[in-house]
Amino acid sequence: MSKPSNTTLHLTASPVYLAASAVNNLIAELPVGTAYFIGVVLITMMTGQLVHRQGSLARAALPYVAHLHWGWHRAHRAMGRGKLSLDALFDRALRWCIDHLPVEPVRLGSRGRSVHAIDSSTIARLRASTKCALLGKGYCHRAGRCVRANIVAVLTTVVMVGTVRVGLVRRTRFGVSCEEAVAKLTACVPTSGDERLFSVDAGIATREQFQQATERDALVGRLRKNVSLRRAPTAQPGGRGRPRLHGPVLHVGAKRTEGRTDEDVTIRVEEREVRLRRWNNLHFRGAAQTIIDVVRVDDPAYKRPLLIGTTARELTSEEIRQAYRQRWPVETNFFVAQGTCAMEMPRAWSERAVERRIGLALLAGSLLKAIAAACQPLRMGPWDHKAVGSAGRLANHLDIHANNFAALALNGVAPRKYRKIEEPNHAKDLRLPIAA
Repeated sequence: MSKPSNTTLHLTASPVYLAASAVNNLIAELPVGTAYFIGVVLITMMTGQLVHRQGSLARAALPYVAHLHWGWHRAHRAMGRGKLSLDALFDRALRWCIDHLPVEPVRLGSRGRSVHAIDSSTIARLRASTKCALLGKGYCHRAGRCVRANIVAVLTTVVMVGTVRVGLVRRTRFGVSCEEAVAKLTACVPTSGDERLFSVDAGIATREQFQQATERDALVGRLRKNVSLRRAPTAQPGGRGRPRLHGPVLHVGAKRTEGRTDEDVTIRVEEREVRLRRWNNLHFRGAAQTIIDVVRVDDPAYKRPLLIGTTARELTSEEIRQAYRQRWPVETNFFVAQGTCAMEMPRAWSERAVERRIGLALLAGSLLKAIAAACQPLRMGPWDHKAVGSAGRLANHLDIHANNFAALALNGVAPRKYRKIEEPNHAKDLRLPIAA
């Protein structure tokens, strides 16, 4: 009788080893009293067990800390009061991905700019009380109104893992409004020796953000349909008087735009003819020194035109269109963090605990996406004829092998043992004071 073939063993074991190596690398440099329980939190997020427990960390972490005295309480305490820096974890996760995965940064243009995406999300707390932390007013699409919610802004680095475009989370910041969260995020962007291009959406592509863009850190973003811009000023006849700051008004989102375009081309995208019109040397009325180029994309598959403005004026019209499309991984990070890592159910009440719950959920979601893109497609069962590599399938696979995954991820990390101080009480041997 021949032995069974083990050719598929590495295909099922590789995702477990990679995910365990990522978690172990993240917690290796943390303090002893915090590393073990942060590792347990990451394990519950990456296996989807925190979602199965409706966001209850005490129930999800109990199988891993049942042998410890008050283990579930120590997990909550590590999230709320442990010595931990989310920014350091994000940087360590990026270094691990570069060392262990086939990561290639996405670059655009003749200057080879690396692409980064900035976006914000409203994590609704429909039954939130006044004692909850980090709550502001945010519009919830599910509720259809403004609700009290945790508002987070995320900076993501766009890379290619094999043939899949993935966003690696670099920074997270919170605020009572989207504007405040984005302002905090742009103030703490990590330094880099490369020239960068930041892709943002319409709510972030404001005049103030374009003014803050520099030659090395350019901005590309979607403009509002009713945006009003100005052309470059024309020379005055005779050369007398004060030089003009603004030229004719231009409404690039109107059905019939004023004046002529600097470029008008038609490209073919998925058997559709897409029209690209470009205007150079434009500016906002209140920012005459900030020159931008605008590309209008008229796609027959969409009712409204797409207006994209950028300060990286060396990009071609097609590269500007591609640059805005690169911001899609930051959206999928939110979906994975909500559906797999329980970002939408942060059962925590202190400000630091809420920040860490949401930040670790985004980090775990981006790691799941990157590891799934580097591994072989995973099948959900014998009925699955079209296996794909996705974060949800990887989380299900890790949940099946949760025991092995936890043992490998927590290898070399042990919880701190507290001993009870048993010293004799000398106060009992003292004589009673003489009564007056």
